[in-house]
Amino acid sequence: MNSLYDAVTRVKSIEYVMALAFIAGFLILNELLKPKPFGTLVSLVREEATIGFATAINTIKKIAIAPFIGLAYVVALPFALAYAIGTALARPLAPAFSFGWRPVEAYLTGRKTKKGRRS
Repeated sequence: MNSLYDAVTRVKSIEYVMALAFIAGFLILNELLKPKPFGTLVSLVREEATIGFATAINTIKKIAIAPFIGLAYVVALPFALAYAIGTALARPLAPAFSFGWRPVEAYLTGRKTKKGRRS
């Protein structure tokens, strides 16, 4: 070790490895102390093995269509960029095209004029 930084890095790495080892050890010991150790894992593996051919076909379909989904994403990117740029450029012009409708303000009994009368 050449510096304090090297020493701290080494100690921290050892701490992380020990923490992960203790967590893994706890999980394994906890599973071994159950009446049926690793029962859930065994049932999940059996269920996965019995699903079989249909799942394999669905997985192959998803893998086959993945490049086309990626291509659609790449084709859509320029349009999304153009929309973002257009929105950013049009934002300063928005007040000029606003019609003054504010859905938050509800004058259900009519709006009062400056003279105090209702319009």
